[in-house]
Amino acid sequence: MPFAKKLVLHCPNGVPAGISELAAQFVVDGVKLVASVGPACREIEDIVDDAAIAAGSHDRNFILTSAHPDESLADVIEFAEGLVGEYDGPVQVVELRE
Repeated sequence: MPFAKKLVLHCPNGVPAGISELAAQFVVDGVKLVASVGPACREIEDIVDDAAIAAGSHDRNFILTSAHPDESLADVIEFAEGLVGEYDGPVQVVELRE
């Protein structure tokens, strides 16, 4: 099952194993937003950005990313829900605890 167009990645234990492969799948699935929350969220944001760049076409594979190191999961979900226009739609929360 493909990922939703808007994702919130909850990574409370740092950078999870396999995040690069997961980020590549986000590109394949056409994800438009990845907001990450947790202590390594800036690093995770960079990994998702790198996956989108590696995929080639900026117009087709662009993913808006954001890192939220000092915010609660609930606040980040609210942020993602508030994005409209091309980012309109439901938010899928992905828990990555490894």
